[in-house]
Amino acid sequence: MIKSFLDLAVYQESFNLSVEIDELTKTYPKSEKFLLVDQSSRASRAVPALIAEAYAKRETMKVFQKLLRDAIGEANEMINHIAFAKAKGFIPPKKGDDLIDRYHIVGKKLTKLKENWKNY
Repeated sequence: MIKSFLDLAVYQESFNLSVEIDELTKTYPKSEKFLLVDQSSRASRAVPALIAEAYAKRETMKVFQKLLRDAIGEANEMINHIAFAKAKGFIPPKKGDDLIDRYHIVGKKLTKLKENWKNY
């Protein structure tokens, strides 16, 4: 039973990903501090934050769905940032592929949640 946004598997996974991304970006070159590091940090942290906000506003379906669409957008942005970091050699290809796959799954779960909230 869902008692809080903390109970949502998609929130838990996106939170874990944001912590992982935070650690990973510490290994990026210093020249990326105000570019890819900052962008990745903001986007990865936005996903679970938007889920939490959407949950708080779930009585208003339009607002709830808009916030989840925003969370999907941030997850897609992370896929782009990870692909870029992988292409530049900042992260190993296998690690990058794993992170991209996990963000794709988060996006799919968010889409399902957005479309089927009443079933949760």
